[in-house]
Parts: sequence; C-alpha cells; structure tokens
Amino acid sequence: MKKQPNLLLIFTDQQRWDTLGAYGNETIQTPHLDRLAQEGAVFENAITPCPLCAPARACTMTGYAAGKTNVFNNESAPVTSADESIAAYLSKAGYHNQAIGKMHFTPEEQTYGMDHLILSEEMRGVRTAGSIADIRFDDYDRFLMENDAWGWEKPPEIGYNELKPLVNGLPKELHITQWCGDRTVEWLKTERPANKPFFLWTSFVKPHAPFDCPAHLTDLYAPEEMPRPWVSDKDGTSKNPYLASHRLAMEADLYSEHAILTNRAYYYANITFIDEQIGRIMGTLEEEGLADNTLVIFTSDHGELLGDHRLWFKNLGHEGSLHIPMLAWWPGVIHPGTRCEELTTLLDIFPTLVNRTSEKGKYDGRSGLDLLALLEEPSSVRRNVVCSEFYVSPNYMLHVRSKEWKYLFYQNGGYEELYHLLSDPHELVDLADNPDFLHVIKEHQEEAIRWVIDYGNPEVALDETGCKLKVMPFQPQAAKLNPRPFSRMPWDSRIPPSLLPEQQRSWFWKELGGDWSRLIRLLGGGM
Repeated sequence: MKKQPNLLLIFTDQQRWDTLGAYGNETIQTPHLDRLAQEGAVFENAITPCPLCAPARACTMTGYAAGKTNVFNNESAPVTSADESIAAYLSKAGYHNQAIGKMHFTPEEQTYGMDHLILSEEMRGVRTAGSIADIRFDDYDRFLMENDAWGWEKPPEIGYNELKPLVNGLPKELHITQWCGDRTVEWLKTERPANKPFFLWTSFVKPHAPFDCPAHLTDLYAPEEMPRPWVSDKDGTSKNPYLASHRLAMEADLYSEHAILTNRAYYYANITFIDEQIGRIMGTLEEEGLADNTLVIFTSDHGELLGDHRLWFKNLGHEGSLHIPMLAWWPGVIHPGTRCEELTTLLDIFPTLVNRTSEKGKYDGRSGLDLLALLEEPSSVRRNVVCSEFYVSPNYMLHVRSKEWKYLFYQNGGYEELYHLLSDPHELVDLADNPDFLHVIKEHQEEAIRWVIDYGNPEVALDETGCKLKVMPFQPQAAKLNPRPFSRMPWDSRIPPSLLPEQQRSWFWKELGGDWSRLIRLLGGGM
C-alpha cells in the first residue's frame, strides 16, 4: 500500500453552510477557506445527522447515526464502543490520534480512542459540576488562569446560549479562537510524531453562541449592511404550535432589528477570526512539508438558524440549522475547483478517513459514503435522501432531505412541513397541507422509515406496527426548550446565587488569596 496520508479534520461549532464566500456569500470575509475550496472540493449539499453538538460529534467519530450511538443530547453517554471509533481504526493502521479544541465528548472523560487531547470546552467542566469537588478544568481554563484571565472567556453579562450582542473583552492573544489556532500550529511544528502518520482533529468553539465579537473585529461588519433573516408568514412555523412554543421559549421576538443584525454581524466576525486561524494552520502544513501528503476536511457539527423563521440556534430541521459547510483538500488527489452536488453527511467522514489507510473496508453497519470515491465517480452513487434526527422525547424530529425536497416531521403533535428547495431554497412556503404534494410526503416518509429501520432507532421513531412514524399527543410545555444554560456557575452553595459571574470570580479570587494555582492543586489539576 502507498504511504498513508496525514488526516486533518477541522471543525467549527454551529456554522451554517452559507457563511463562506465559497458558497456564494458576498458579505463575509473568509479568504483562507475560499482558497481551500478553490484548490479542493466543495460539497454543496452537506447535512448534519443531528443538529446538536454532542450527538453530531458522536456520529462523526463512530460513523453511526444518533439512534445507534444513543447520544441523544449533550449529556448522554454512547453505547457504541470506543473500539468502533475513527481513532480506534486509525490506531490499528499505525496512526497517532490528536484532538485539539472543543470535542464535546460525553461523558467528559470519554476519548473515543484519541491518544491525546488538548481541550477547550467553554468551562463545561466548571459549569456542569454538582459541587466544588467535581470541578474539572480543561487546558484553556488553565491557560486563562496562567494569564490571570479565568472567568472572562465571555462577557460576564451573558450566558452560553443568549442573544445579547456583546463584545468579548479578552485581548486577541487570549481569545479561545486564537488559542485553538496557536495550539494546532504548535502541535504541527513541535509535537507531532516524526515516525508515524497523524490524525489531527482541530475543533473551534465558535461561532457557537454567545455571539460575542472578538474585540479587534468589532467594526468589521456593519449591522445595517448584514443580510436579513429569511422570514415568511407562509412557512410551517406559523401553523406549527411546537415551533410557536419553541420561539416563545427563545424570547426571539423580544429583540430589535438592530440587535438581530448586530448578532449576525458578530457571528460573521467570529467566522472571519476562525478563517484567519485556518490560514495559519494551512501555512504551517506548507512550511513543515506536510501539505502534499495531508487530506484536509473542513466542516461543522451543525448550523445556526440566525433569525431565519424568527428562530435561533439549532435542533430544528430548517436549512440554517441542518445544512453545513463541507470542504475537502488534498493536492494531487482532489481536482481543484470541484463542486459536488450529491447529498452528503457527517456520517461520510468515517469511511472517508478510514479508507485512506490499511483499515479500508474493515467495518460495517454504517450508512456513510467515501467522499473521495464520490468525487471520483459521482454517477455511481444513488443516495435519494439524507436523514437527520433530533432526540429529546417527546420532541423526536425527523428531517428528510433530497436534492429537490425537504420533509420535516415532529413527533410531538405529528406536525409536518414540506418545502420545494429548488424553487424555495429559503423554505418560505410550506406545502405540507397542499393535496397536490401528498405523494411527495409519502415518498419521503417511506425513504425515512427504511433508513430508520436500517440505521436509526425504530423503537423511538416508529409506531407499534414498525411501518409508520410514531405520533405523540401534543405537549406544549415539552416544546418550550430554551438551551440557554448557566449564566451563573451553579456548583458552590456558599456563593450567593444572585452574584454575577464577575462577582463570583472576585469571590473565588479573595478566597484563594489571589492565587488560582491553589484551586488547581485542590482539584488535582483538573481534566
């Protein structure tokens, strides 16, 4: 077998597909990713298998859909073995596996077979601790402590899923995006093994909410010049009480147009900052003589609705949430300027990476396609639909996307939406109630049911017959999901709960005598 290539997987968090120049966005500045696209391949119709962080990443790492991994939310642990991960297969092929950034593995000590992790998890090990003894610091936490900046990784007035458009007060060199770029460049230059190929997964925290703008990019995008959200009174969100409850919980209608556009501007600024880091990473591949033998894949775990349909964040099946960017680059192998219109998904990353090694084809039970084989012979693939799911009972949702249509099913109440993507790419006119298109709904349901039986979780998705999608009586309270967690740290009852994060930080600073290392030693060094 010819020399095995290095494998570099670059993730962002919560980036919708249309936020790159390569996808036709004329507002955003992403020169390095656009160059990656020009020199490699753009996948036009890439879809997340689950529009939620941890489930999407578990799907990527194992090649199994969420119904098989059992990672249904950001806390549930996988039932699939670590022996079934990308890293496990690559280890058999002689690879060193390195993770840098936000992995969002569950539970936190899960490694999925990675040899080493350098983590930045948005204070996850602090925010979710039940007591002070349970606190787990990650590498970025410790980096901030060393620079007397812990507790300021975001504006203190804002939670981790809020829409207040604020500026991040950290200097550029301490920002979480810069840190991830720095650690990746440093690893490539000084820490990668010299005697074996590597699999490096670099995963940026941003542009995930909060959309706090890096201070040095505050004026990069003028809010009044930002593209407006796609909104219509004829889309399915108007008739669907599930989405009405969801919108109410998000408090989305309380924000002014200026606040909405400022959020969009700051979201774009975070992407431009990530693009800068990717330029540095790609430059390092060139400098270190690695470029010609490294396959690079860039993508995101899921998208961001960004105000479309008066909705924000993810979880739902509309394009902003479901449709993700996906680029592939490998000089001499991938033809420059390739654009692939076939339906693809994060589940395709598993076979794409493993098939570049001596472990090619030594796996089964996955629905993924080899992206490079797809580029070589697109006519050989006949994938009619891709399916995406969201599992939070009774809010199981099934999203079925073909090149022409999008069918959305909500188990909570049995509501449906149908959009003709070729004539209505922004999903502004719901056709589910139009009798002329009942056959389209039936066709997509049949495709989805076959997919659920083969790759999903029939017990959750299908009724007792095993032949129909399960419908639950509508429960409005269950639909009111607000993912805005932990504006305040919940883990020490001695701190008055009314204190804001900056006051909590001051409280700890005083308790520790001005020395963060005491807390680190107390907790055994963290993660």
